[in-house]
Amino acid sequence: MFWFSCAVLAASFVFEGPISEAIPELMSLPLLALALPRAMPFLKSFPSALALVVGVIALPFLQLIPLPPELWKALPGRDFVAEILTTAQAPISWRPISLIPSETWRALLSLLPAVAIFLAVLSLGPDARRRLLLVALGIGVASALLGMLQVLGGGPYFYTFTNAGTAVGFFANHNHLAALEYALFPLGAAALAETQTPSPAILAAILSAVASALLFALILTLSRSAVILGGLSAAATLAFVLTPELTVLGRRRTLALMGTFALALLPIAIGLGLLHILSRFEKQDLGEDLRWRIAANTLAGLKSYFPFGAGLGTFSSVYPLHEAAADLVPEFVNRAHNDLLETLLEGGAASLLLLLGFIAWLGASTYRAFVREDAVKGRQARAGVIAMWLLLIHSLWDYPLRTMALETLFCLCAALQFEAPPPRSFRFRRGGQGEADQITHNRRGHFPAAKHASRGSLKFLHLEAESKITTESLWDFTYCPRRTHDTLVARTGDLGYVVIAREQGLHS
Repeated sequence: MFWFSCAVLAASFVFEGPISEAIPELMSLPLLALALPRAMPFLKSFPSALALVVGVIALPFLQLIPLPPELWKALPGRDFVAEILTTAQAPISWRPISLIPSETWRALLSLLPAVAIFLAVLSLGPDARRRLLLVALGIGVASALLGMLQVLGGGPYFYTFTNAGTAVGFFANHNHLAALEYALFPLGAAALAETQTPSPAILAAILSAVASALLFALILTLSRSAVILGGLSAAATLAFVLTPELTVLGRRRTLALMGTFALALLPIAIGLGLLHILSRFEKQDLGEDLRWRIAANTLAGLKSYFPFGAGLGTFSSVYPLHEAAADLVPEFVNRAHNDLLETLLEGGAASLLLLLGFIAWLGASTYRAFVREDAVKGRQARAGVIAMWLLLIHSLWDYPLRTMALETLFCLCAALQFEAPPPRSFRFRRGGQGEADQITHNRRGHFPAAKHASRGSLKFLHLEAESKITTESLWDFTYCPRRTHDTLVARTGDLGYVVIAREQGLHS
């Protein structure tokens, strides 16, 4: 299931648009079939997780239920449709709440990858979650490198309507690439910090290289949101995600390392466009931004359809009906640039209740991740909380969560707030060969990587008694002082079982 999750996550990041989004949607179907049965015990154990899944899926389904003509005509904002049908002498048949059901179906299908990833991550262990975050980080770095090519080499751009001349990566909008990169700051740092490296210096070098790539991509987007939220993300990552590593380094070394890193990158950042971003704050009056006029028209439409909403996915079709003549622009307005207003316009009071419930849950998850969890044990949860809050803040003046990539990443972060399932168990019988899915050999005498005993890496000759060995206990295997020829005696650190293992072709 891990590899299915990687495929769906990668497809969600790479494919965007009404047609290409069908690829991750179709790919998510087998993942849903695998993940749902495994996630059911966790959904029963965590009612909040069940409520999140049911709430997200139930709203569009409710908006697609046909209503009797008289009841439908009584809904707010349906009078103009009724007048059109009457003028055309067409009968008013049973119709759903959604003004454009096809668009609501399209919105419902676009949720498939996000829901599939959420359910899959619920049933993944901590190490599998870490590796999935590394996959997301790898795609983010690839997007950053692609953004650099787009700015320095003039392409390639994958969409006709895009922010040409800036870094957009696999997106059409530069703000969405900025959102991906600042969200990956804490998530990538958490994954890399939990990855075993030969020395802390190598870990620091990898973190610096990845942070540089993400930072350069943020600057090349020329997005004002990138400066604000990227700075917040970097500060929160250092303060709350990398706390154990920085504590080991000490305050002076940490400040010296950060100062050196900043001084080395600042000239490059200025050359890549940091000054241009800062000049936009001065030259372009935020009060004259088109977003404010779109928000005012969206608010007018919201009042017309509240409390039932116009239907998920219908914004671009119903917005022109409420656009003031003074606010007409040549550009096509496809989003409200304020996800709160757009969600309320489309979903009405039901979406407001879902949103308030989610904010309450996120607040409780934030408290649990930052106050109750251990600094190391709760690292992934804290990284997910930081990324979710930043994306929600960004949604107040943009629409990052309307893209499948960031929507899927957001659901991954939500799943990280739930405790990972206990490790799978392995049974070994006296005199038999078992598969040890988390065992291999290294010089220190531990067994942290994945190999299969039956394929010749290690052979279990016998146990003193039939025993149950968990994955976590296998992580604690160490050599006993005794060694006889090619036979190694290993002891689990927490259970105390003695295992006789034979080494084949490995020496240390």
